[in-house]
Amino acid sequence: MLVFTRSARLAEPEAGTRPAPELDRHARVERERAGLPAAPPPRQVAGQEPRDAVAVAADILGYDSAELSALEFQSRSLATADHLATLYAMWHGETTGLKNDRYRAIVMAALPSEYTSEKLTSHQATWLWRTLRSAEAAGLDVSEVVGEAIQSRSLVGARDLASVIDARIRHQVGPVVPVRQRPWSEQVPQVADPERREFIVQLAAAMDARKERIGEHLAEYPPEWASRVLGPVPDHPLDRLAWQARAADVGAYRELFAYDHDTDPIGPEPTGDTPEKRAAWHTAFAALGPVDGVDLRSLPDGSLLHMRDMYQAETAWAPRHVGRELQRIRVSADDASLGAIRAQAEERVARQRGLDEVADRHGSLAASYHAMRAFYREQESELAATMEIRRDWERATEPTRRLALAADTELRRRHPAQRLEPLRSAEPEVSDKEREQLVLEWGAGDYQTPEWISKLAAERRAVGERLDERKGVRVPSEDPDLEDLGEAWPAWTERDRDAILQPPRPEMRPAQAVAQRYADIQAEPG
Repeated sequence: MLVFTRSARLAEPEAGTRPAPELDRHARVERERAGLPAAPPPRQVAGQEPRDAVAVAADILGYDSAELSALEFQSRSLATADHLATLYAMWHGETTGLKNDRYRAIVMAALPSEYTSEKLTSHQATWLWRTLRSAEAAGLDVSEVVGEAIQSRSLVGARDLASVIDARIRHQVGPVVPVRQRPWSEQVPQVADPERREFIVQLAAAMDARKERIGEHLAEYPPEWASRVLGPVPDHPLDRLAWQARAADVGAYRELFAYDHDTDPIGPEPTGDTPEKRAAWHTAFAALGPVDGVDLRSLPDGSLLHMRDMYQAETAWAPRHVGRELQRIRVSADDASLGAIRAQAEERVARQRGLDEVADRHGSLAASYHAMRAFYREQESELAATMEIRRDWERATEPTRRLALAADTELRRRHPAQRLEPLRSAEPEVSDKEREQLVLEWGAGDYQTPEWISKLAAERRAVGERLDERKGVRVPSEDPDLEDLGEAWPAWTERDRDAILQPPRPEMRPAQAVAQRYADIQAEPG
């Protein structure tokens, strides 16, 4: 298979002519045939580094170009006619201007009378409206937030009024956590035009209905991520409705923002995205509480702070994440194997031609490549074992780390004005200096294992001992005469894996209005 590892669409960053690449290749081949060290690679321009050929081939093999049949296309079209992303784009276009007008009126009402609306026409006002949307998503009163920011200090001499007010609100409010999203039907803004208001009301109702159908579909055909984080679908009707409501929050976020990971339900928090996306993420995150777990809303602040501190305690004993180093080691080992084969072939040809000096250089080069390959393979086994114990650690500590994140979210929801330090992982990392020790230079006959690699075995044994202590630990019941409450770390147990080849999942049933409209079209003559 022949693949291109650099895009042909990249523009040339420098003007003028350059030597033909064939000349550089010819010079490189001549140095290799002479057994000389390779010349330094040409300087790469940022953004133009070639990809690994294996990565390009993986993308090609992962591309599914199968076309849908007519009936499949019809079924998918009906099911996605009211897709949340499509409806939300319409909702955003209809309501954003109305919200900004309301924010503008609130700010103008709080400003002294000498300020006119022209003072809020700069492009910085866009960020002011975004900040106010974040505050409103966190449950704060926008009028009070704006009033406190304007009255805190004088505005005399402000060159950009919107920037000044925005900066004051950001400093005053700080990082806030959105509260649970209300249904879209409860977020319809005030509209003077009755026809436009009717359209927005119908749009909000369609979005709420779509979200409800998402929960029903997930309850009927639960995917892997839903069974993993929400548990099996209950049989009791009331419990099933509660399960559907939680699944709808998560499924709506996934559909709105095209998140389709098979096992991870919502991914990391979108800290730098729009307030609406953060609000949807936090609503979905709140629905991911542990099955039959503790309701954090009823716990005191002291318990939440203790749970929050467990995040750093759990990450402090994590084994190093050496995935990138393992990938580089494997590629380097394959390159060393190819280099040894090439050097041995060049040595044999040089001997046949009587070029003993060149043959000796190739022989030394082949021995060096063999030593490099042995070094890389030795480190590969060590790094692979470290990544395996790392995966065990992630499974064992997943509930505790998720509970710590939920406790941090609950504390920020309760005390939006309090400044809490963000959660930071205490995991040990591989430094750049240590990473450079895995890059070998040609010419040495023996390569020593770096000290930090030698320490990985001891670190791995320590982590393994702590993991063994957790296996089989069960939570005792408050009543000693009753059975225990189950395993303390149930995520440690291996999960059942489905077969790789799965039949296509059924499409969601179309909305009633869409199905009725389709039936009317089919009934029309001709």
